[in-house]
Amino acid sequence: MTNEELLKVIEEAKASGVTRLNLNGKGLAALPIELFQLTNLKALNLNSNQLTILPPAISRLVNLTELNLSFNNLTKLPQEIYQLSKLTTLDLYENHIASLPSEICQLTKLGYLELDGNPLISPPIEIAQQGINAIRQYFTELEKGKQPLNEAKIILIGDGAAGKTSLTKRLISNEFDPLEPVTHGIRITPWPVESGGRQIKANIWDFGGQEIMHATHQFFLSKRSLYVIVLDGRKDEQAEYWLRHVSAFGGGSPVLIVLNKQDENCGFDLNRAHLLRKYPAVKGFYSTSCKKDTGIGEFRAALLAALAQVPLLETRWPKSWFLVKERLEQMPTPYISCDEYERYCHEAGIAERQSQEVLVEFLNDLGVAVHFKELELKDTHVLNPLWLTNGVYRLVTADQTALQGGVLEKADLRSLLEKRSAEDYDYPGSRHRYLLALMRKFELCYELNNEAVLIPQLLPVKEPVFTFDESASLRFVLHYPHFLPPSVFPRFLVRVHKDIKADLRWRTGVVLVNEEFGAEALVSADNETRQISIFVKGSQRKDYFAVLLLFFREINSSFEQLAVNELVPMPDAPTVTARYSTLLKLAERGKDDYLPDDSEKEYSVSELLGLVQFNEQADVLEKILSIVMRMEDKQLEDEQSFIERAHNLLELKPSLFGIGINANVVIDELFKLLKQQRAKRKKQGETHP
Repeated sequence: MTNEELLKVIEEAKASGVTRLNLNGKGLAALPIELFQLTNLKALNLNSNQLTILPPAISRLVNLTELNLSFNNLTKLPQEIYQLSKLTTLDLYENHIASLPSEICQLTKLGYLELDGNPLISPPIEIAQQGINAIRQYFTELEKGKQPLNEAKIILIGDGAAGKTSLTKRLISNEFDPLEPVTHGIRITPWPVESGGRQIKANIWDFGGQEIMHATHQFFLSKRSLYVIVLDGRKDEQAEYWLRHVSAFGGGSPVLIVLNKQDENCGFDLNRAHLLRKYPAVKGFYSTSCKKDTGIGEFRAALLAALAQVPLLETRWPKSWFLVKERLEQMPTPYISCDEYERYCHEAGIAERQSQEVLVEFLNDLGVAVHFKELELKDTHVLNPLWLTNGVYRLVTADQTALQGGVLEKADLRSLLEKRSAEDYDYPGSRHRYLLALMRKFELCYELNNEAVLIPQLLPVKEPVFTFDESASLRFVLHYPHFLPPSVFPRFLVRVHKDIKADLRWRTGVVLVNEEFGAEALVSADNETRQISIFVKGSQRKDYFAVLLLFFREINSSFEQLAVNELVPMPDAPTVTARYSTLLKLAERGKDDYLPDDSEKEYSVSELLGLVQFNEQADVLEKILSIVMRMEDKQLEDEQSFIERAHNLLELKPSLFGIGINANVVIDELFKLLKQQRAKRKKQGETHP
């Protein structure tokens, strides 16, 4: 929109006395002073423009109650905006705002404030996401005293024996041990340094590189950290495997790549320009030899420079938060209860539950403590990360568990977790249940029976002998074009374990049977092609397939920026596929002809979608719900928890499984049936659905 056109719109609005003005997507880089003469305005929509500043004259719009500034390029707000005393809604989604002043609290009528998509440091984004009341509470706490955090987490990842521990020792004390033992689990080393003119406490997390542990990494690879990928020069390793890990879990954190052991292969290098284009988080490449002490000084200087740029350092914490942090760092046991944590907070003056929850999430990101809010075991709430990871490591790497095809006998827990040296942690029998619960949360294992659990990643590689008629089956393919996380298929196995047919399970495949739908399925992963194939046969194969797809979608959604193509194979040419999303779009446009790539034959869109659409009748929805709940052992307590769960599963896509099926309607129907089911069981004396 030209300036002349905009002025004409403003003049017409002024003449007609409008109270709502929509300037959405007009390409505006600046706002004319005439706009602020519209003092009758109650709602102003400036969404999707190119604004970098908001003029102080905004204060003249004294009647404004709604202001939408989303999808612009604002870096800050003028002080005058806080004079808009009638403002109830302020949308700042997807701008470049790093901080808000405490004056935001002057907007006492403000009930909705959207700040997602901004590089917020103050208030922290975790607080901003909880809404304006949490922001007000944060600034109230700051008034009692504040200081910068000046602490950050450095995460070293890479294959086993790549030299991560040796690199850490060279950085901190310039030591080298040619007989350095393998890291079991995680080592966490505090490293006080000076960088950018300030004293910083860095916590170096050195992850064991054994493949079995890669599935647990995702629970400790936090955002707002600094990542170091250490590659073993002797192996000519590919960096992208680990870069994809960081992309999936690191939330855009900066990455340094170390090409280690150059003394043994000085020719080892990477296509650096290509990786820089593909992974903008990469900040540099460094060739090192810990043995010869070459390249270490250059890398240390780069690491310190990058560390000074980690946004978490700038976060201002109330002094009361530091009191709790220091107390947790000094706690005599490796775990405390929820009640104890709350008592620590109250004694430090943190009474609000929101502040307590945000603080423990910060401590989790810093590596001070580990906290899983989804796991409701009140007696073990905040944990020492070393106690946790090393305990899990012992269980999943035990020789006898591997020899038993992944079967971990509960009777063996005491011997596997017994203290072997003075430096080891204690794992009393009272905490064995909690470790197993955490492993189930990680989806590392599932209950076989009362005496044993099974770890899918340790299942035999060899596929058992069985028959399955693929030709008469519904077919579907999940293709991961860049990265198939190693934990996806094991986590799926954990979710569907109650339907496994006659122990037909192996490390990359499973045969399932479900009597409620009269269906049988074969699901297998191909790590080379990064594909998961789903075959389902039986009288209600499409409905059972809906359950399986729900599980995969939820697992996939737990990874950030994970690309997944959902593909429908052609019925007479299984190697030829169509993207499921493409078929849905064609159907929405009323087009029924589809010519796949690598095919000379056209197919009917409606017929292809009909192969995988589930039936939305009430009895089918009830079965889907009961299977989801049974497989995941979920006990929903109220309407809100169910709706949140259903939203997560269905991803709120208007046509999730096919044409005309509205996800919101499905959610409502599922919950209606759940309430009916709960009422029915309550009459029978049962308390849980």
